[in-house]
Amino acid sequence: MPITTQEQARDAARPLSEAGPIAEFAGGDTPGCFARLRLALAGMRRESLATSAMLDMTDGPDDPLMERGKEEVAEITSAIGALLAWVEEQFCEVEVCECRADRLLRHLLEEAHVPGQTGYSPQLGRNSCIIAGSFVREPDERMAYVLIEHRNHIEHAVRAHRGWRARLVTADGVTPLYESPGYPETPVSVYREDTLGCVRAVADALYRAA
Repeated sequence: MPITTQEQARDAARPLSEAGPIAEFAGGDTPGCFARLRLALAGMRRESLATSAMLDMTDGPDDPLMERGKEEVAEITSAIGALLAWVEEQFCEVEVCECRADRLLRHLLEEAHVPGQTGYSPQLGRNSCIIAGSFVREPDERMAYVLIEHRNHIEHAVRAHRGWRARLVTADGVTPLYESPGYPETPVSVYREDTLGCVRAVADALYRAA
């Protein structure tokens, strides 16, 4: 059953852990950033799925205790999955957020059905952009993709984010497409609306260039 409220989420978290971010949340602590809670739940879900797979590999006569064990693990896996789904939908306080800044960008690109991949900058010596659209084209296909750049490493935290700059690349050349207000010192407070505006500009440009 889906979790829709914070109280339901706390109730689901209580039996799952006696320590760490899950227990802290269950005890009433609402994090400013959900990254640690999300990672803890994702790790617990991986362990639960691995345990379930191991139990399913058991080859032998029916054992009531084993069957009950499988049911209990399935119930735990389901509870973890429901809680993780709720956590994934929560917004962090951007000023303290430790989540990767490109996480929302990639999510919005995916929702807009725009493929995206990490791009490497030889000048900076790090992954510093997202390549949106079809970078590798088929014969006779028109070239059109967007470089969405930022000044930090691809894994920088939201609280350290300073904006996006997008440029459309076609056979005719490179065209400026979007630049965050104040880039490269965009206030982190506008991170969500700024990222949404960037994705809108990217999706519209690629649609027109198709």
